[in-house]
Amino acid sequence: MTEQPNILFIMADQMRWDCIHALGNTDIYTPNLDRLVARGVTCTRAYSPAPVCVPARYVIRTGRSPLTTGFFQNEKPQATGSVEERCGEYLARAMRRRGYRTFGIGKFHTMPLEEDLGYDVYQRCEEIDGFPDAYARFINSQPAYAHIEQLHGERTEMYYQPQMSPLPAALTSEAWCADRAVEQIGQNDDRPFFGLVSFVGPHPPLAPPIPYNRMYDPDRMRNPRLGPADVDFMDPRVRWNS
Repeated sequence: MTEQPNILFIMADQMRWDCIHALGNTDIYTPNLDRLVARGVTCTRAYSPAPVCVPARYVIRTGRSPLTTGFFQNEKPQATGSVEERCGEYLARAMRRRGYRTFGIGKFHTMPLEEDLGYDVYQRCEEIDGFPDAYARFINSQPAYAHIEQLHGERTEMYYQPQMSPLPAALTSEAWCADRAVEQIGQNDDRPFFGLVSFVGPHPPLAPPIPYNRMYDPDRMRNPRLGPADVDFMDPRVRWNS
């Protein structure tokens, strides 16, 4: 019998494909992601079948397109019955049935919010202010920061404007998710693990903590590339074909 490998599935919300140094962006510094690129698998021709959060996430947890999941926008599905009735069991339940211990950490953006996705350990960090998820409870246990209402940054007119996290780096949602993942990976258990770790960032608000908010000078950054990797559509010599 072939030994089952451990599987760590990492997601970062709204992170572009070219935001990793090892994949060709020499303007940025991503040593940890570069190590994952070197040790793991890079899918350079992967495309999401859904352009917004909830539909895309249901594709991942079911393996089915929005036509089957019923999710086409960040609202209730346009279908009757449960998602698993239409699509089959969720990914976490399928992995557990195959002998894996499973954990889900971070943002899952389920509809309804309290939906059970089948993880043995389910620790959520949603971007919804006021939602009593595990991360919000963690911050509320920190006396010096329990007063903060918008843990991920200001969701006001500052939503798409550069700002600074109200929390130190060690207490941000990203650090919390990584710490919880390390705890789960280190559990004393003979079973292989399947872990899905879903980071809220870099989804707006754009609010990195100190010292990461000072890593780059925006005036020295090149414009983002639009389109295929071998075509720079910001180059004035490039023309669109009508």
